Amino acid sequence: MEIVIPYQPRDLQLSYHQDRKRWSLLVCHRRFGKTVCAINELIKSALTCPLERPRFAYVAPFHKQAKQIAWDYAKHYSRPIPGIKINEAELRIDYPNEARLQLFGADNPDSLRGLYHDGIVLDEYGDMSPRLFSEVIRPALSDRKGWALFIGSSKGGTIFHELYEQVKNNEDWYVRFQKAFPAADLWTAACALAGPDTRAAA
Repeated sequence: MEIVIPYQPRDLQLSYHQDRKRWSLLVCHRRFGKTVCAINELIKSALTCPLERPRFAYVAPFHKQAKQIAWDYAKHYSRPIPGIKINEAELRIDYPNEARLQLFGADNPDSLRGLYHDGIVLDEYGDMSPRLFSEVIRPALSDRKGWALFIGSSKGGTIFHELYEQVKNNEDWYVRFQKAFPAADLWTAACALAGPDTRAAA
């Protein structure tokens, strides 16, 4: 049976889908469609993961925010798949191959503890605690060598900004800075607004 998901990626989104690595980072403008891109990568990965009982997660800074931003997208793009089960209370979709996609909020890190993940999206990572990834999420990815996508805006002075500076030239990472204006100019402007410490770091 052929399953057609109603998603037609734009060129920049397609580049991520085709070329992503275990660790990926996207600095996106508001019209990039980052949430739609991320949700569809999670769904595709859930359906094609060869491991037993695959687990995938989308994390926003707040649980309420995850529901408002991504839940409708997750349901919309999953509905053409026969045999799915949607759990509204837990923001969870179970797929017929025993894969699962669930939405979480970084404001409740305990909800992520003790789980394993084969892939995870951290949306607006700059607004999350720096301890979340190192103490909770990285261990959850380790056993099954899961992947992570960090996405956010060009706002300076955040852990997302720091991560971008650390990995922008790292060949083990897929890194893209997509802005409506030249990347260097916009990043410089964002850092200038954030203050002198951030300008020095950039």
